[in-house]
Amino acid sequence: MRTFHAVIAVATAALLCAAASPATADDRYLCNWRTVAHPEDPFIQSLGKWAVEQNGVPMRFDKVESAKAQCVDDIISKTRNYELIIVAATRDDEAPGRFRAVVYVENFTQPKKLVSFERITRPRLDN
Repeated sequence: MRTFHAVIAVATAALLCAAASPATADDRYLCNWRTVAHPEDPFIQSLGKWAVEQNGVPMRFDKVESAKAQCVDDIISKTRNYELIIVAATRDDEAPGRFRAVVYVENFTQPKKLVSFERITRPRLDN
């Protein structure tokens, strides 16, 4: 009887852990998002430039303003999702705007996939 209760306890704990840990489509564990301390790092800036080039609209890249990183699989994995706040301008609109891009990078190598790219709209302040 004691063995049965131990098996039930372990199975319950496993189910709770599985439910608490988000996963990607291919069932990978995702860590919490962490702020990148130095978004001016050349690697982060190159990711931002790459995201602007890949988004399908001709744009002029200015800089990555801020960034967050999320490990995929486990904390020591070198595979990451990066959320980048990018300052860029479209060719038609010379005034720079802010854009949010999410880039999936495997093993700190070339960007693997542009997950999303969208303009960040600022709320209007009506007086």
